[in-house]
Amino acid sequence: MKHLVPAMVLLLAGCAMGEPARPTADTSTPMLRIMADADANDRRPVAVDVVRVADAALARRIGMLDAATWFRERAALHGEAAGRIAIASWEMVPGQSVVLHSLPPFAATPSAMVVFARYGTPGAHRQLLEGTAAPDVRLGRDGFTVAPLAKESAP
Repeated sequence: MKHLVPAMVLLLAGCAMGEPARPTADTSTPMLRIMADADANDRRPVAVDVVRVADAALARRIGMLDAATWFRERAALHGEAAGRIAIASWEMVPGQSVVLHSLPPFAATPSAMVVFARYGTPGAHRQLLEGTAAPDVRLGRDGFTVAPLAKESAP
């Protein structure tokens, strides 16, 4: 009985604290979707990098690279950029779809996003997106497209 009273006090004190704080961000709204068609990259996996850039000059520089150069030099560029870029990476298989409601934290405010996809075919395979529009990336057979993500997009 002497252990029951302190336990009851703690239980009641916990209930009196109210409900926990709820996140203020709208986590139901997707901010990125990547869809790989069934024949994407001639039915082979596609490496995709979404690069958020906090410096306009750096965004233009990175936005001029083709995907092959980006994937070859990204470690060096990431080190050189010293906190001005954040990279989120995926390996998408044909037919796969990913919907994200957030990206990993980034201390800086992004001014642009660059999407790179590693295809087996020659080409730039990159898109520079300025502004804050949420991208909808569609990986096709020989390349990809990016459009603004519709707010009503469902997972």
